[in-house]
Formats: sequence, C-alpha cells, structure tokens
Amino acid sequence: MNLGIIRKIDEYLGPLVCRFFYWLEQLSHPSRKRNIIENLTPKKILIIKFFGLGTILLTSPALRILKEKYHDAEITILTTTSNVTVCSMLPTLDKVLDINIKNPASFLISYLKLLNSFRKEHYDLIIDLEFLTNFSSLTTILCMFLGKSRVSIGFNSPQQWRNRIYNYTVSFDHSRHISKIFMKLVSILFDEKIRDDIDFNTERKVFIENADKKYFDKLLKKEDALKKCRHIVCVNINAGFLCLHRRWPEEYYREILEKLLKIQDMGIVLIGGKEDENYVSGLYRKIPSNPRLVNVCGMNTIKELMGLFVKSNLLITNDSGPLHIAYLIGLPTISFFGPETPFLYGPIGHEHHIFYEDIYCSPCLNIYNSKFSKCKNNICLRNITPEKVLKVLKEKYHYCL
Repeated sequence: MNLGIIRKIDEYLGPLVCRFFYWLEQLSHPSRKRNIIENLTPKKILIIKFFGLGTILLTSPALRILKEKYHDAEITILTTTSNVTVCSMLPTLDKVLDINIKNPASFLISYLKLLNSFRKEHYDLIIDLEFLTNFSSLTTILCMFLGKSRVSIGFNSPQQWRNRIYNYTVSFDHSRHISKIFMKLVSILFDEKIRDDIDFNTERKVFIENADKKYFDKLLKKEDALKKCRHIVCVNINAGFLCLHRRWPEEYYREILEKLLKIQDMGIVLIGGKEDENYVSGLYRKIPSNPRLVNVCGMNTIKELMGLFVKSNLLITNDSGPLHIAYLIGLPTISFFGPETPFLYGPIGHEHHIFYEDIYCSPCLNIYNSKFSKCKNNICLRNITPEKVLKVLKEKYHYCL
C-alpha cells in the first residue's frame, strides 16, 4: 500500500473510528478500573509495533525487562509481515502476529483475521509502542473490546481523546535514546528507576546463531575476486520506504566506493531489499566495472544478510534497518543521519561512527508529524561531504586511501 495513503487515512479517518469504538467500549465495560497495575499478573501480553524494523530491534532491552518481571507470561508482538522473520528471532517473544499491508485487499483480509483472533486470545496487558498513530490506538481499543483486555499502556499524545484509550500513558522523553524510552514506558509496571545500561548481548548471541553463515561461502564461490580480499565492506545506499529523505546522495556514495576499490584487497558488497533493486543497480552501473564490487541487492534473505554481516568488516549505511541489524550483530558501522536524530536512534559504541551535521532544520522527522517531511533539498545529508567520510575511513578504520 502507498505510504502516503496510509498516513492520510490514519490522520483523517483514524480519529473518528477510534472515538466511535472508544465510546462503544466504555458503554460495554462501564466499570472497568483505571488503577489496576498493582494487582496485575498477566498471563498474556500483546506488544504493538507495526513500523520500523530497526526500532523494533531497539525494543529488546525493554522486552527483556518485561520478560524478567513476568517470566511466566506469554509475550506476543503484532507487526507487519515484513518484520516477522526478525521478530521471530527475538528471544523475549513467544509469538508473532502480523498484518499484510502489501495492498488494500491483503490488509483487509489479514486485519479481519487479527480481529477474530482477539476474540479467542484474552490479553491481560497491551503495550502500544507505536509513536502516536491512530491505527495502533484503534487496534488497542478493538483488542480491549473484543478480547476483554484489562490494561493498556501507550505514549502520551497532545490529542487528549487518544490518551483516554489507554489506562496509562507515558511521556515520550526526547532526551533519551529510543531504547531507554521504551524501557521508561514499561517501567510504569514496576515502579523502578530506568536502567542506565543498554545491553544487546542476549540478542547478539541469538542473531549470530540464526545467521546463515554458509551464505558468505556461497558468495565467494560465485564471486571469485572476493576470495583474495582481506577486507569486506557492505554498503547500503537505501533508506526504506518510510522516508527516502534519509538517503545520503548517490553521487557521494559513488565517490567513496571508487576510492575504496583502489585498495587491492578491498571487496565491496552492495545490499538492499527487492524494492531497492533499481536504485542500487543504477549506482552499480555508474561505477567502472570491478570484480571486487558485488551487487546482491534483492538477492538474499534476512538470515543471509546477517550471515554476510558476521563475515564482514564494516557497514556503510544510511539510517535504516540494516544499520540496526549490524549493530546487534556487532559489525562496526558508519552511518548518516540528518532528517532523524542519532541521539534517539543511533548505534552506541566507539566502533560505530555517526555523521550528523545538526543544522537548523534537522531533525525534520518526528513522532508528531508521522515522520513525514516536505523537504525538497536534504542539505542535512548533503553537507556531509565525501571528504569527511574518507578522512574517518583513513584515521579511524585505518584504510589506506
């Protein structure tokens, strides 16, 4: 489905539908208590997070705390079909439900099936991790109405009618990394101080175990020139369908890749999803033919990509899902931020280098505008010149350029 259409439906139709079902739920359960967290011992918990593969991965510390507190509870996540593979690997999740947003028909069919499952599954606790979307609020209220759920928690919204849907709302604290914001949201259940440390060691171990490590060997058999390469650098020039403004300029990537290919034992692998094939192929054709430059965009699964990352030395990428997969696996990264802020979403650690100019109009994407921008010239990324990146590659990662 077209993302613009989804945003318009959520903005204009969402509030009306949400309010209707809210009052219907209130009439059906007029005695539902508000302050019942103290006595809560949930057997089934539903997590709602539809969009943003990388953001879903960054919920891991919060989900782990949730599992530690309610270790006997069954935790289910509701997401979109494209995120199912990764969600299935998260050790804290017991089940994964999905809706298919490929087209209106698939969405309608999958959503009706979901509503039917709400009648059978009685979730004691619903935690909405979406950033103020009306659709997640609607899903929350329908789950409470159909499944007789007891408690719901979500982020506090400027729209007071939306806040009434939840038993509890938590402020979206922009001063923290998104992982800590999620931890703050679930901390309302425990009345405990938020932990300062962010630990992904458990997820890293599971992801490496699930990675298809044989994929790299298959790639070497197919691309003989890579066998002689001591350094493998993966490059992701894409930014996902949520916002294409997050792309560092194609011509900048071209300059960087041509410089890197001058290193005789350097192999470069271009990655991306099937929806990115045309864009990546366009760049690939503009670079002089070199057997050490390999384009695998649209040709691998998530687990194969993870296997590639396990064997690689570095990922150069825009702010996107592969960045967070690499972060969890432990692959060093160079990433470009501008429309969104790395203070919320950036990888943490010395081995990760983030480029962010922090100019007057940045970040322009936030939870209050549904991460939509009318920007016509993303100077926040254009100001990050290839020379700046080459300097970091030479001085921090010790590539002889």
